[in-house]
Amino acid sequence: MKKLLMLCLITLATNLAFAQVDKLAGVWELTIPPTPNGERPAYNVLRTFDEKGNYIQIAATPNGSFIVGKAHFAEFIDGKVKENIKFAADSSRIGKTFNFSYKFITEGKHQLLITEGGTKVEAGYATVEWREIWRKVEEYKQ
Repeated sequence: MKKLLMLCLITLATNLAFAQVDKLAGVWELTIPPTPNGERPAYNVLRTFDEKGNYIQIAATPNGSFIVGKAHFAEFIDGKVKENIKFAADSSRIGKTFNFSYKFITEGKHQLLITEGGTKVEAGYATVEWREIWRKVEEYKQ
């Protein structure tokens, strides 16, 4: 009976992980808010995920596009994910694994991926140290 229960739990965890990876597949654009004076940034950041959770991150500027990172999202458990860095513009990140929170939400017609990580305590309150909001690209318009 214990073996059957363990097999069921492993199967459920595996299916949940595959479901999350399926949601990731495609192109995502980092939502970058305007500066305080209302100017839009002169660049875009895109991530292209394959069906296995691997991604390539590209920074697109008026002067060209550059690969700034390659990584793998793995081990989706209880709203947490592990990101294994394969290549990064910051070479100190290569070969490292980072754990952070994620969630998928739908806002209007758009799918969003929200990632958050790290905590800091200020004035006795714990807050998220960083947060990114990625919008799934269905059709890209400049």
